[in-house]
Parts: sequence; C-alpha cells; structure tokens
Amino acid sequence: MSNTLVIWLSLVVGAVGTGASFVGILVARRSHEGGYAAAGLASFLLCAWGFGGVTIAYDRLDAIVYAFVFGLAGIAGGYALVSTLLGWLARHDREAWIQTGDGLPEDPGGAAVFVLGEVEPPDYSPTATAAALEGLADEGLLKASIGVLPFLFMAQKTRYRAAGGVSPAARQLNALAERVEGLLRLGPGRVEPAWCEGERALASRIAEKVSRGFRTIVVAEAVISESLEVDLAKRAVDALRLSDLGVHVTYSGPLWRSEKIATLVSTRIMALVANPAASGVVLVGQGQPDDRARDRREFDEQETSFLNHVRMLLLERGVPEQSVRLAWADWRTPEVTGTVRHLAALGCRRIVVSPACFPLDSIATLLDLQLSVRQARVDETVSIVTLPAWHDDPAFAEELCAGVEHAMDAAGVSPAPELARP
Repeated sequence: MSNTLVIWLSLVVGAVGTGASFVGILVARRSHEGGYAAAGLASFLLCAWGFGGVTIAYDRLDAIVYAFVFGLAGIAGGYALVSTLLGWLARHDREAWIQTGDGLPEDPGGAAVFVLGEVEPPDYSPTATAAALEGLADEGLLKASIGVLPFLFMAQKTRYRAAGGVSPAARQLNALAERVEGLLRLGPGRVEPAWCEGERALASRIAEKVSRGFRTIVVAEAVISESLEVDLAKRAVDALRLSDLGVHVTYSGPLWRSEKIATLVSTRIMALVANPAASGVVLVGQGQPDDRARDRREFDEQETSFLNHVRMLLLERGVPEQSVRLAWADWRTPEVTGTVRHLAALGCRRIVVSPACFPLDSIATLLDLQLSVRQARVDETVSIVTLPAWHDDPAFAEELCAGVEHAMDAAGVSPAPELARP
C-alpha cells in the first residue's frame, strides 16, 4: 500500500471517528464520556496527521483544499451515521410471558399486590431516552433531524445532572410500597412496586407472580389521573390473557375522586400559609399535549376535577378565591411562571406552589417546576415556596390500602386471618 493511500485513509478514518465520537460524548452516560473523548482525541490526531501528510506529500493548494473538504465531510458523515443509528437504542420492554409448563403452581392463597407509579429511570439512560423520543415522534409531537437528535440526548442528560444526577421516583415508590405492605400485613413478598414501563414494568412483574401460582392480582394505582403511560401498562397486562389461566386482575383506580388525598394536599399547603388573606397558591397539574387530549379527554377532566376539589378546600380554610390558581407543568396554559407573576401582582406576599397531581418527585418537580418558579422573577419581598411531592405520606398509603381492600372484597379474596390487618 502506497504512502499516499495510507495518508488519505488516515484522514478519512480519523475524520469519521471524530464525528462518531462526538455523538458518543453527547449521548453516553457520564461514566462513559471519558472513553468516547479519548477515542475522539485519537481520531482527531489521526485526521490531523493525515491532513499534514497530504500537505507535505503534495505541496499544492488544490490538494490541501481537497484534504480539508474530505476531513469536514468525514466528520459530518461520522456524526450523521451514528446519529442515524441512535434509533436502535430505543428499548422496548421484553414481552412478558408466563412459564406454565404442566400448569400453574398451587395457589398460595390471598392476593399479590402491586403499587403502580409513573417512574422514570433513576439515572440517565440513553436507551430509555431513545424510547421516550421515539414515542414522541410516533405521536407527531417531535420532529428531530439527525443533526439535532444527539443534542436532545445531551439535554436529557443535563437535566439529570442539574437535578443531582438521580431521580428519586423509583426510591419513593419503593418506600410507598413498603408502607402499604406494613399496613396491609399480607406477609413478605406480597406487595411490590411496579412501573408503567422499564425494568419493573407492570406486565412483567405480574407475569412473575402468576408463574408462582397467584390467581388474584390487585394493582393499586398511585396516580391522580390515568395517563397514557398507565393505560399502556394496563394494555400490556391485558395482552397476557390472564383470564384464560384463571387469574383475576383488578385495579383500584386513579385517585382523582379521593377526599383523603385532596385533604392531604390542602393540609400540606395550609401548613405553610401563615396569613391566608395575604397568601396565594398555585395548584400544578401535569397536563398533556393537545393531540393526545383529543383521544384522552378524561385525563384532563380528572386532573381538573381533583385540582378544583383541592381549591375548594383551600377556600374553606380562608384563602381568598382569587388567590388560588390552577396551572400546568407542561403542554397546557396557564403555565406556572405566568401564574406566579399574576399572584404576585395581586399583592400576595407568600406564594405556595404545589405539584398537586405529582404523587412522586421526578426531574419535572425537582428541576422543571423550580425553574418555572424562578423564571417568574417576582419582587424579592414575595416569598415563594415550592412543595415536594407527597410520595410515602401515611395518608397516601392508607388511601391506597383502602383501595386494595375494596378490590379484594370485590374479588371475593381475603387474606389469611393471621395476616389480616389488626
């Protein structure tokens, strides 16, 4: 192989590697960024060596221009190639299946209980991010070119870093499930947390319990209203065709009608309101895109109904009617920033922002909601307090337990006397 061919190959390969490594740095977990950075540096040095070799070997302006163009094209090509392949990262949960063999094992009696929550990955995950972006694209909510796509991964990674690197949602759901287990006293291993999707997806957790012989499954929905994610999790369970195996699955339903949860939210707010007449409250719902809302109107209706219920409780406790406002974290208006400004303009000296429809803390409550509040930039004499989610509050756990017991009664299943609640 001639020296000139080696020089040109080094230029092109180094350029392609540089572009590909740059995408890797944008997309990879923080622990892997160093490896991609080292590969990118090595590729760039190889490209630079090739460019220098062309300059020395030809010593002509046109050859130098061609080498420069080849280098830029190689970098762009490597970037575009890897960016195009990012769609392969989209993690689709393995289809849950039940190992029956000669039939299900003997029924251990009673019910297996799952506490279902909307949980994001505890830390940044390229595969989970790819799946989320794919879902938005499928719904027509996102149109990202291959040039922009890696930066969307970088934006999600940055959100995790800004929130401390970890989302507490999974940990909080575990704590909630433990509290529910302690209240129900069904015995060890009968109450577990489940996610709508991901490594602890509801369908896969139920399939595991059924494979152990359980014929009755109760799912306690730790959500205010039934989102698309919850609905998809239920559909995945339906796809198991558990009724053919004599397995009964029942759901406690979302909590938007719950008087206890509405009272919980209003009580937490009033604990921070020293002077109701001079205070304002922003009740924050999740919201959903307009295109999704056309098919899932009940989600918005349930959220709005719950928020208005909390609002009425606050009015009964002395907060002025004009000082309690509804807002949405995303997709819908009014948004949190404008609502906080409006309350400050009305003369509220203390404003409490409550993520009323967020049972669990997430990147949205830890970062996005806080950022929305800061962007209001109200007068420094106005005190703004943003409440955390209520996650494993005893009243929340008790309400879930009541829903589980009602579902068990409806299914005609009762725990063994020695395991029953006192």
